[in-house]
Amino acid sequence: MDWEQYYKERPLSLERYINNIWEHKPLLIEVASSGRNILEVATGTGNLGIFLAHLNCNVVSVDNNDGVLKMAQHNNANFKGQVTFKKADAFNLPFDDDSFDACFSQGFFEHFSDNDIRKLLKEQLRVSKKVLFSVPSVWYPRQDFGDERLMKKEDWLRMLSEFKLEKAGYYGERKGSEENLSEIYFKVIK
Repeated sequence: MDWEQYYKERPLSLERYINNIWEHKPLLIEVASSGRNILEVATGTGNLGIFLAHLNCNVVSVDNNDGVLKMAQHNNANFKGQVTFKKADAFNLPFDDDSFDACFSQGFFEHFSDNDIRKLLKEQLRVSKKVLFSVPSVWYPRQDFGDERLMKKEDWLRMLSEFKLEKAGYYGERKGSEENLSEIYFKVIK
C-alpha cells in the first residue's frame, strides 16, 4: 500500500477532522503559538494544516505524492481551508533559509532511519526557526502503515541529542497511565 491508497481508504469526514484536531491538541497549540508562517512537511489529509489556517496562520504544506496532495486539496476546499499545497522533497525543500516561523509534521519521522531523521530535521531547521513534530509512541495501539518505528521518548531523545530540544512530552486521549500516552511531541530550535 502507498500513502495515496492509505488516505483513500480513510476519507476525511467531519467527525475524523474534529477527532484528529482534538487528539493532537498539544502539538497544535505549540505550532499555533510559534508564529504565523507555518510549513507542514508530509501533508497527509491536510487536516492539521487546514485547522491552523482557520487560526489565521499562513500554511504551506508539502508532500512528494501527487495523489496525497490532490486529496488534501479536495479536503482544503471541502473544509474551507486556505492552505497552499506544493509538491516537494522533504530532504531538499524548495524554500530559502528562514522562510518560516515554524515547521511541523505529525506521523512522519517514525518512517525513517535515525540518520535520515537527522537529515530531515537539519533541512527543516534551515527553512524555519523551529521544528515541532509528533510521532506515535511505543504505546500506540498499532502500526497504521506498517513501517512505523514505535519507540519511547527516551529513545528519541538519544537519537536527537545533537539538536537543541526546547520541549518533549507524551500526550494521548486519556491520562493516567503510560499505555494511554500514544503520541510524543518535540520542539527543536536553532
